[in-house]
Amino acid sequence: MKKPFKSHNNKIKIGYQELTLGIQKPTFQNEIDSYGEFDHKKNTISITENLSDADYSCTLIHEILHAIVYYYGLTQSGQPLDSDAKEEIVVNNIANGLTAALKDNPFLLKELTQRLHNVR
Repeated sequence: MKKPFKSHNNKIKIGYQELTLGIQKPTFQNEIDSYGEFDHKKNTISITENLSDADYSCTLIHEILHAIVYYYGLTQSGQPLDSDAKEEIVVNNIANGLTAALKDNPFLLKELTQRLHNVR
């Protein structure tokens, strides 16, 4: 699996877990519809190679959201996203909306980054 970032390592922290990010050929369970995959057993996020910048960005956000809802217990029985269908609808819509908001308002990432560096 190739590294996704040129200037950083390929690890991100979500909750108490450290995930490895990678780029690979499309070998996911559903190759037609999937651009990425979060695997909680391996603590990995894999993204299909050769995506456009927009598709890569949205897919990375989408898979990070899958990791968040999994590690924070929202997919467990009785929780709001306790079925694959519910989880996918919510994650997909939030990822698409967040990607659009960040694309349409480029100052947001810089502003959030500066403010979050001040948090102790």
